Amino acid sequence: MNTVNLEDIIGQDRAIRFLRRAYEKNRIPHALLFTGIPGIGKRSCAFALARLLQCRSAKGIAACGVCPDCRKVDSGNHPDLLFVEPSGVSIKVEQIRAIKNEFALKPFEAERRIAIIADAHTMNPTAANTFLKILEEPPKGSFMVLTAHQASDLLTTIVSRCQHIAFAPLPAALIADRLVQATQAEPKAADIVAVWANGSLGAALAADSEEIRKDRNWLIEEFESLSVNRMSLLLGFAESLSKDKDDLVNRLEMLKVWIRDLVFAGLCPQKIINKDLKERIEETLQRYSLLSLLNKTKIIQEAQNALQKSGNRLLVLEWMLIRLCQEV
Repeated sequence: MNTVNLEDIIGQDRAIRFLRRAYEKNRIPHALLFTGIPGIGKRSCAFALARLLQCRSAKGIAACGVCPDCRKVDSGNHPDLLFVEPSGVSIKVEQIRAIKNEFALKPFEAERRIAIIADAHTMNPTAANTFLKILEEPPKGSFMVLTAHQASDLLTTIVSRCQHIAFAPLPAALIADRLVQATQAEPKAADIVAVWANGSLGAALAADSEEIRKDRNWLIEEFESLSVNRMSLLLGFAESLSKDKDDLVNRLEMLKVWIRDLVFAGLCPQKIINKDLKERIEETLQRYSLLSLLNKTKIIQEAQNALQKSGNRLLVLEWMLIRLCQEV
């Protein structure tokens, strides 16, 4: 059940401002593309917009929540709201043809037909080309909202026919606050999970905070033990990091936050994120110069950029760790 209004979407002020202006001027584009990492509100925003567009008694950008259309959207049973997501690993052409056939008919109850296509980047080539034909001649009174990780994962001809709205990763502080509110998590535990989540509230809410704390401690222990004189351990650490691509993204962010804390411990200690490791941070800080810490952050960022282009994760990580050892 979806009961979210646009004003309830957190951390996406730019996107909500655009949608508010477009709605108030009655100029919602017939095709919208929401992009960004998973778990930052794209799908919730798509349903909130659909709820608003179908509501009979909306106030501002808030659907009333009680009219027949709102109740049917909330229960997932509105005949004029179509929802498509991957069937298995991809969206199939049959699913897109079903939208085309539905759009060819007049709305059953509302004034408009709306289709939400989640993870649109998974459309197989035939499905994508079929969807393109719908975009080229959109039926009157139809609206389509696509969600995807990034625009480059879609056909450029599809992207060019959509109003693209990029959703930003959420600040760690915002995620931590929401975790405390939603799960009654301890603030220190929430801070750790928020850093690990790397901008995704959805990932944070689904995470096991104790497992993440253990993983963070392991990362720091391995990181602080790095030495070119212990090459077998260095290469073993690189191999462990390389095994899971998704975990790697979060782990590198956690290492950057660890280095950030070392920097802030000497400049602004109240801004430390890993508050439960304050004593260790103060001890470790003595080993490094400020320039060294800044260079370490730069090295990890360069590795993150390289990982987006290179398929050889292990090689990139080995090179990153060797360079980190040289910064003391």
